[in-house]
Amino acid sequence: MPEATAVPSAAQRPDGTITLEKKSGSPFDANRNVPSSGDLSVIGLTGVPFASMEAVETARYEDTWYVHVATDYYVTFWVDRARTSPVNLGAALQLNYLSTYYNYMYNTSMKSNLSTNLQPGSHSYYIGSGTYECDYGANGSPEHRCDETWLSLRTGAGYDASY
Repeated sequence: MPEATAVPSAAQRPDGTITLEKKSGSPFDANRNVPSSGDLSVIGLTGVPFASMEAVETARYEDTWYVHVATDYYVTFWVDRARTSPVNLGAALQLNYLSTYYNYMYNTSMKSNLSTNLQPGSHSYYIGSGTYECDYGANGSPEHRCDETWLSLRTGAGYDASY
């Protein structure tokens, strides 16, 4: 049996909106922050969500001879390609991402294709962390260690990572 029924048009509010209420007579709690999966299906946006990855600097230490920067990476899911309205995942999905390690002293890199399973119910997820670390010599050139690890999105089923 349906949970809600629309009030007849004679009971519309002065602003023209129609009230939905539970069979008990109590109102529904309104979600006005992000579209629900039901909202999206009604307006025809039932396609896959758009994904973006954000790097958030969490720690930084610098002195004359040394730099260390720590970064956390989060993926957020959006209704639209312009990334204006976040949307909660309606089902679990496998998120594919790339971890890149780059050594500045030797101009070498190593890339690893990774994935993680995300559970439904949120629009933003912590994916992992990266670092930039460099020791400098007296002449300002990297010495002993100078490398960086960062994450980036890859394509996958159930989301669109393109811009």
